[in-house]
Amino acid sequence: MISRLRLLLAVLLTFLVIFTGRLMYLQLAMAEQFTALSAQNFLEEQRISPLRGRILARDGTVLADNRIAYDLMFTGGPVEHWERLQFVLTMDGEPREPDLSQKDEREQGAVLAWNIPDRLIPGVEELVAGQPNLYLRERIERSYPTNLAAHLVGYTTLADPVRFPGYAKDELVGVMGIEAGMERQLFGAAGSKLVEVNNRRVMLRETELVPAQPGTDVVLTVDPQLQRLAEDVLLQAIEYVNADHARNKLPLVETVRGSLLAADPDTGELLAMASTPSFDQNIFTHRPTDPEELAAVLNDGIYFPLQNRAVEAYPPASTFKMVTSSTLLDDGYLSPGTRFACSAGLRYGGILWQNWATYDRGNYDVTDAIGDSCNTFYWRAALATPDFSRGWAPFIRDLTERAREFGYGSLVGVPLPEEKAGRVPDEEWVRGATGEPWYPGYTLNTTIGQGDVLATPLQTLQSVITLANSGRMVVPRVVKSVGGVEKPSEERIVPGRFWSTLRTGMRKMITDYGSSSFLGPAAQFPIEVAGKTGTAENGQGVGLEHVWFMGYAPLEEPEIAVVVFIEYAGSSSAVAVPVARDFLLGYLGIEGR
Repeated sequence: MISRLRLLLAVLLTFLVIFTGRLMYLQLAMAEQFTALSAQNFLEEQRISPLRGRILARDGTVLADNRIAYDLMFTGGPVEHWERLQFVLTMDGEPREPDLSQKDEREQGAVLAWNIPDRLIPGVEELVAGQPNLYLRERIERSYPTNLAAHLVGYTTLADPVRFPGYAKDELVGVMGIEAGMERQLFGAAGSKLVEVNNRRVMLRETELVPAQPGTDVVLTVDPQLQRLAEDVLLQAIEYVNADHARNKLPLVETVRGSLLAADPDTGELLAMASTPSFDQNIFTHRPTDPEELAAVLNDGIYFPLQNRAVEAYPPASTFKMVTSSTLLDDGYLSPGTRFACSAGLRYGGILWQNWATYDRGNYDVTDAIGDSCNTFYWRAALATPDFSRGWAPFIRDLTERAREFGYGSLVGVPLPEEKAGRVPDEEWVRGATGEPWYPGYTLNTTIGQGDVLATPLQTLQSVITLANSGRMVVPRVVKSVGGVEKPSEERIVPGRFWSTLRTGMRKMITDYGSSSFLGPAAQFPIEVAGKTGTAENGQGVGLEHVWFMGYAPLEEPEIAVVVFIEYAGSSSAVAVPVARDFLLGYLGIEGR
C-alpha cells in the first residue's frame, strides 16, 4: 500500500515538474514571441495613400482636384438613433449587415450612405458618436470642377492591384489623358502607418512610420477661355455639317465628331485642344457610379466619346500638299515659276485620275496649285520627275524623307497615351503590308495626302507652325510646368529655301480661292490669314469626307495657329473653314459671323 502511494506521488510530482517547466518556458523563453503575436492581434501596418497632384490651366484654373468624401459605414449589430439618421440622410429600410463574403465589407463594413454632403457631416458625427459599429469613412475623390478639356485632362479610376500592380485597392490611378500620361508625377509616393484596432477592427489609434509624398501639381499651357471657345465652336459646327449634308441629300447628324487645336506658333504652347463629342469625367470618379451614365459613354459604338480626335490618325488630304510642294521646290523638281495644267483629270496606268473640279482651271504655278488645291497639278509635277514609272523613284524617296522632317510618321511627344504616330508609307511598309512592290499609283496618292498616308491633327498643327515660322519647328507642348518648374520649348530647323512661296500659296487660298468668302478680303476679315484646306476620302461616298483646315494669323508675325478637323462632314470650304473663322473671331473678341 505504501509502495503504491509512493508511486502515485512520484507520478504526480513528475507531472508537476513537467507542467512547471513548460509554464516557465512559455512565460520566460517564449515571452518575446508571444508578445509579438499578441501585438499582431491588434496592431497592423497599413499603407498611406498620397494626395494626388492637381492639374491646372495656365491661369491657375483648377481642371482636376481632390475632395474629401465621407461615407457612413456599418460593421453590424444594433444601431441607436437609426430613425434620426434615416431622416438626415434620407435613407429607407433597416441598416444592411455587412456581407462577410466580400473582403471590403469584412474589413471596413457595409456602406450605408455614400458621399454625405459637407453640410450634414456635423450632425451625422453627433449621431454616430459612441456607437462602435458606426463610423464615418474619409476617402479622397477626384473631381473635375470645370469639365474643360476632358480628353486632354483625362480621368482616374479606382486601382485594381491585378490590373495596376504596385497600387493598393481603391487608390486613384489615371487611365487617360494627362492623368495617365503623367501618372508618376501626379501620384506621388505612398507611406505607411501602424494602426491599432479593436476586435471589430475599428481603429483606436495610429502611428505614422513613413510619411506619404503628395503628387506634384501639373500646370498645362491651355487657356481656359480659348478652350471653352474651341469646344463651343465645335458644338455649333453641327449647323455647317447638316447644311452640307442637306445639300448632298444625306441624313442629318446629331453630333459633330472632330477636333480643334490652337497654339502659339512662337512657343509651341497649346492654347486649346478640343475634341467632340466630349464626356463628363466625374461619372468615372464620383461614388457610387451611375451604371447607366457609364454605359452611355463606354458602349457608344457610333460617336466614341472617349476618343481624343486631336491625336487620332486620319488621311491628311490636301493639307499634305504643303509637304509635297516643299519637296518639289527644295529638291529642285520645279521652280516657283514652273506651270502645269490644272485639268479636270488625267490618265495614267489605265486609270482616270480626277481633280476635285470637273472642268479645266488653266495653267497654275505652285502658289495657285496650293491656293486652289489642284490635284492634277501635283500629279503632273510628280509624273515629270526622273524615273517616275520605276515606282520607288527619287521623288517619292525625297517626299517621304521630307514628310518625316515635318514630323509626320512619329509621335509629337505630348504626354498623352492616346497619341498616334500616323504613317508615312514607304517601299518597306508596302512590301510588308501587301507583299507587292511600290507602284507609281502609290506615289500619286501620296502626293495629295491620300492612300496610306495618315496624320493626326496635332501633327498637322506642328506642320503649320513650321510653315508659319519659315522652317523653325517649335514642337507643340501642353505641359507648362511641373511642380513649379517650367518646361522649355523644343525647337529644330526644317531646312528649306522656299518658305515665302509656300506661305504665298496659303494666302492665295484665303484671298483668291475657296476660302475667300469666309476669311478673305471679300468678307473683310480683320486680320490676314494664311491657310490650307483638305477633304479626305474615306470610302463612305460623296458628302461624307473628312474635312480639314490648317492656318495661322496674322500673316506677318503670326500669333495663333489653328487646325480644324471634322469627320464625315463633306466639304472643307463649307464646314472646316467657317469653324476656323468662328474660332478666330472669338479669339479676336469680335461678335458675329
